[in-house]
Amino acid sequence: MRRRLLAGLAAGLLLAALAPALPAAAALPEYSTAEAGNPFADGWYADPDIAVYDNTYWVFPTTSKSYAEQTYLDAFSSTDLVTWTKHANVLTKANVSWATQAMWAPAPIARNGKYYLYFAANDIQTNSALGGIGVAVADNPAGPYRDAIGRPLIGQYYNGAQPIDQDVFIDDDGQAYIYYGGHGHANVARLNADMTSIGTFPDGSTYKEITPSGYTEGPQMFKRNGKYYLMWSEGGWTGPDYSVSYAIASSPLGPFTKLDRVLAQDAAVAKGSGHNSVVNIPGTDTWYIFYHRRPLSETDGNHRQLAYDRMNFNADGTIARVTMRVKDNFADGNAYGWKTYGGAFTATGGRYEAAGSLGGKALLDTNFGDFSYDADVTVTSGSGDAGLVFRTTGAANGTDAYNGYYAGISPAGRVVLGRAANNWTQLGTANLTVTAGTTYHLRVTAIGSSIKVYVDDLNTPKISVTDTTYASGADGVRVFNAAAAFDNVAVGVPTGPGTNLAQGRPATGSAPCTASEGPEKAVNGSVAGGNSDKFCSSVAGAWLQVDLGATKTIGRFEVAHAQAGGESAAYNTKAFTIAVSNDGTTWTTPVNVTNNTAANTTHTVTGVSGRYVRLTAGTPEQGTGGAARIYELRVF
Repeated sequence: MRRRLLAGLAAGLLLAALAPALPAAAALPEYSTAEAGNPFADGWYADPDIAVYDNTYWVFPTTSKSYAEQTYLDAFSSTDLVTWTKHANVLTKANVSWATQAMWAPAPIARNGKYYLYFAANDIQTNSALGGIGVAVADNPAGPYRDAIGRPLIGQYYNGAQPIDQDVFIDDDGQAYIYYGGHGHANVARLNADMTSIGTFPDGSTYKEITPSGYTEGPQMFKRNGKYYLMWSEGGWTGPDYSVSYAIASSPLGPFTKLDRVLAQDAAVAKGSGHNSVVNIPGTDTWYIFYHRRPLSETDGNHRQLAYDRMNFNADGTIARVTMRVKDNFADGNAYGWKTYGGAFTATGGRYEAAGSLGGKALLDTNFGDFSYDADVTVTSGSGDAGLVFRTTGAANGTDAYNGYYAGISPAGRVVLGRAANNWTQLGTANLTVTAGTTYHLRVTAIGSSIKVYVDDLNTPKISVTDTTYASGADGVRVFNAAAAFDNVAVGVPTGPGTNLAQGRPATGSAPCTASEGPEKAVNGSVAGGNSDKFCSSVAGAWLQVDLGATKTIGRFEVAHAQAGGESAAYNTKAFTIAVSNDGTTWTTPVNVTNNTAANTTHTVTGVSGRYVRLTAGTPEQGTGGAARIYELRVF
């Protein structure tokens, strides 16, 4: 794991004392994402790096403004990864005599009873300019930090690497390393035990180039199960293609050969996702990736926000593709990421409360087409209704001032589904006893023209209609002549009722079409990434296998084929089987499909259980050859 040494270490600790495992932080639930919503902090920030100090998680980001305004660094702390406290100005240029602007990418670490913060400043372009990577020190995590050496620690280009975007890592033997580099080059150097000077390698060298293919900037090093993981950012930082890739090596010096891109934009959630760090919850194998991303509607390069999601590993130690999930349970007492249009909305008491209004709306900056949207809805007063808006564009203040759909519940005894376009078209209603003050679970599942509305009973929809007017848009909540509270909002790929047992689990399969189309893509919970978000194999009898971790009772399988991911219907899998096994050796086959044409298929089964699930493609597409394309295999 990455060594972020805890507070309270005595200044005289020997190096050998640094190697043992860190004390466990307070026990935390295993979150699938920032369950209380991304962004998790308010304001424009980027390049977050995270450390664990004395059972508290500390995030140090870049302040995302113009270079001339980047003259200070803030920090955020949390004991539960839910509620975050802002610590302003932990380091400012007033405490760094040589820094004038562009203070970037702080990297925190503790040692010798001190807290160190490595940072870049001045964005130097040549060796004749003053600037580069500095190091500041403080007596506590919140600072104030002060320049430790009065000059840059690394103030020159070596091996073509601009001295920016540093990351500091202490290995199990106590040796500290600094990884850094912009302009498409990455270096590693040894830090001496004082943490404020550069050492040399046994061969006498100081800076070793370790640049992997595709590298742009932002290296991040961590260790798991004896292996060294180097992550880095690719693409342009202002563009939608900014992303994170990684390599694994048996040495902190590499060689680092790119394995996969693990975090990229999601056209339904956010763009420009990159410059990450990771944290391992001490005493567990639970990992999260912290990164910045740009909201879909933002075009300013500096409009970046802080987010984190769960990071999972496959059985062979490779990293599964990270899915940017959309959830908010309002447990942090804020509604960051929501934008209101009329009405009055307040995050309080772990809910998102809306005062009574004639059409007040609050929207997330999302753009889902096919999805399942879940939320708890409580009508607190009024005779109108409250519920979910989706596939929404052009929102403004006003009762029906948006283009999109709305599904709501009313104490008048009904569920309603309609379409808005600065007017109202009712698409369906159903009778339902709704009591003011009682919470109801709403789910809307939209796949193409099919829209289904569920209330509490997630097996049988209350309303089911077909409408082709709106294909995609933002998701949110709305009230009409009522006050309401909303909670446990979650938007994701369309699924039926139940828990997807395969999501995020280790997956194996036949040889993929390309290295970036491996079997892990089919269990990442997403088809939103389009053509690159699938398992593809052109091997005859192509197969995909998922390890559920233990024998599970199974009631349903769902498969998302090529068309579900935006490809031609001609590539939908025509013939396939789904088999289960308790031991990976003896198999039974409860599903045998011989003539499928659909983009999404559902297979209900009874009396089926197993630990391993294997899908085998008999006829991989509607023609006679080609490759099997599986965007998701879900197991419920």
